[in-house]
Amino acid sequence: MGRLQIGDQLRDAGGRATAFVVRRIRRNWWLDRTTIAFLVGVGAAFGLSYYFMNVLANVASRRSKAIEDALGTRYTLPDVFYGFIGYVDVLWMTDLFDALMFVPTALLVATHQRPWRVVARTGLAWALACVIRVTTVAITSVPDPRPTCEYALGNPFTSFALHRCGDAIYSGHTLIFVMCAMVWTSFAPKTLLGRTLTTLVWGLCIAGSLVVIANRAHYTIDVLLAWYIAPGAWYTVAWFWYWHVTRKGRLLRIEFPVEIGRHRDSDADELCLRRRISLGLMPDGTPYDPVAAYLNAMRTDDAMSVTAASAVAPPPVDEKSQSPEPDGLVYPHEAFLVDTGSASPPQQLVRDGRTGTNGNGNSNGNGYACDSAIDRVFEEDFGHRGR
Repeated sequence: MGRLQIGDQLRDAGGRATAFVVRRIRRNWWLDRTTIAFLVGVGAAFGLSYYFMNVLANVASRRSKAIEDALGTRYTLPDVFYGFIGYVDVLWMTDLFDALMFVPTALLVATHQRPWRVVARTGLAWALACVIRVTTVAITSVPDPRPTCEYALGNPFTSFALHRCGDAIYSGHTLIFVMCAMVWTSFAPKTLLGRTLTTLVWGLCIAGSLVVIANRAHYTIDVLLAWYIAPGAWYTVAWFWYWHVTRKGRLLRIEFPVEIGRHRDSDADELCLRRRISLGLMPDGTPYDPVAAYLNAMRTDDAMSVTAASAVAPPPVDEKSQSPEPDGLVYPHEAFLVDTGSASPPQQLVRDGRTGTNGNGNSNGNGYACDSAIDRVFEEDFGHRGR
């Protein structure tokens, strides 16, 4: 009987886990046509940049072979760190650190509440870094620091190798390390566990960089360039995304897969509302309609007043002026005008969702731009504190 109960409990747990995964896929991973087209473009940009980076690395390897044949010997440039870090012939550890960085990062993306946003930004930043490497790897040829490297002498458009001679400036393995660490820095949960894991990932990143130098897979300058270029590419894409995607209300299925304005399930409804107002979006993602929003506010916030007013018979109309006679009642929209002192309630409504003031009765005067509190919401997002 005990075994049957355990089996039933395991089946129930499996069913709940399956239902959770299916529900999460439907809520967070579902794509529309626009999103699919955009992600295909991101994948194509990354694939092409990586392919041409490999082609130019093969060209650099062939040139390195030609230089060695011309000189009749292979030599290594002086490197300060080589004097502190002895040579260790364990090249497989370089690839091991690639896996140690990539696998946890993939798990982070899979469990993130806006996964396609992480994928898109990472793919764009990585593609930009690869384009930069395309312009550096074959421009200046340096002798390979590792005495056991192999030359890529086949067709440069079809050959592929991880550790070829001449593939120096700059370190592609270190690029992987730092890019994965940047994903954790920007998108890991801002909890004690998330910050602890992010710190561990950065520790692995530093250790992997030292392993690259110890294996003589790259010069120290190659590793340092990767450390400079990867964060630069990451924050360049973050800046572009913030101003041309987030602030303009584009790619909403990637930005807000669950609800317009909601980053996490734990976000307060007021915070989601303020994000929608700042972006000029309605809850369904359509552009903001001030008249519709004003009427909706009357229906929801002044429901009792509307009900009371509707119970009163329509006022008599003067046949000459065709205008209602004063009846002493204050209708919802009139009360709104009295409270705000504005002749344009929809424009007032758009500024803070209710009265259009900044809390002390003064309009902020920025059109669709909201008060400083709303601006801080997006500053926190860009500063990685509000994700």
